[in-house]
Amino acid sequence: MFKKRYLSNLYKSIIYKIFKIYYGEINSVIKPNESSEIKEKIIEIKKSKYKIFFSNNSTLYTDRVHDVAVIKDNKIIDGPSFQIRNNIYKECQSSSVFKKGTPRFRKKIKGSVLSLLTGGGGNSNYWHWLFDVLPRLEIVNKTEKNFKDIDYLLFPSLDQNFQSESLDKLKIPQKKRISSKNYRHIKADQIITTSHPYIFLNDPFKDSLNIPLWIFDFLREKFLKKIEQDNLEKKPYPSKIYINRKDGKTKNWRFIINESEVENFLNFKGFKSVTLSEYSFLDQVKLFYHAKMIAGLHGAGFANIIFCKPGTKILEFKSNNAGDAIKNLALNNKLIYDDISSDPKTTNHKYQAGDIEIDLKLLHKSLD
Repeated sequence: MFKKRYLSNLYKSIIYKIFKIYYGEINSVIKPNESSEIKEKIIEIKKSKYKIFFSNNSTLYTDRVHDVAVIKDNKIIDGPSFQIRNNIYKECQSSSVFKKGTPRFRKKIKGSVLSLLTGGGGNSNYWHWLFDVLPRLEIVNKTEKNFKDIDYLLFPSLDQNFQSESLDKLKIPQKKRISSKNYRHIKADQIITTSHPYIFLNDPFKDSLNIPLWIFDFLREKFLKKIEQDNLEKKPYPSKIYINRKDGKTKNWRFIINESEVENFLNFKGFKSVTLSEYSFLDQVKLFYHAKMIAGLHGAGFANIIFCKPGTKILEFKSNNAGDAIKNLALNNKLIYDDISSDPKTTNHKYQAGDIEIDLKLLHKSLD
């Protein structure tokens, strides 16, 4: 094991050195006002202020998890670049490009590229896709540079069905979509970036409690409009749904110990158990739009409650360290919220983690 680790680190250090020789070292930080080829614009959407950066003849490098570096003349640009360490956005000097350089072959793109990168969460997480990635389109739309006029849109990933399906509904042409999975290091005539849609305090856990209301309005306008106009399809939708975690990517460290008992009890109470990954993006929207009561374990699928009608009842199962993001999301969208929370049965210090057991008597009381 030690030998493998040593050889792996040695290989990486050699690769870093080769790419540094080829592309040059990143040696300092440049601010937007220090170059005539970098423009900064400030816009406001319902009292929330955002910055949009237009960097001409620049490059972008990302590790797809922690760092996005927008670079001009081998200097990292302060503003459009971001670095995430322990869920906190750090100063440019902490970017990995100072140590590792840009160890990927660079692809040249003719035209403008809008980066919608947002860190590792945007790669496959439904919540971050809805609230971190897609709202950036509307931020850019508020400038004279409509996103439909931009040549390419750089997304964290395009592997998930909900990603491609939501972009189809937004009528974004396939030929304009590129993924950081294949485009980790690019050079373009112009790279456009925006500040984060809701990170204002530089603390994602606190900021997720206060997602600006305009983001919900934007998503509802784009994805609910057709459903409400068609009102309504003859296809029946359940009035009560239970979001099971059979497809959960965190089910090894966040789960309900007695889920089969909970699921059977809820089925008896008229709930339909649903695995959200088995539904198309638009069908998920419809499912939540028609539901009158929704129960489930704390998770990204609850992002869909923004599509619920006012007064829909939400019952969240969670460990005590899961936070109040879903509660605030429900209350900000005029839903009726309750939760059943408890200490995790096993020690797990991860945020939002923990295996919990649901007291069926308490569940019965909550439903009543």
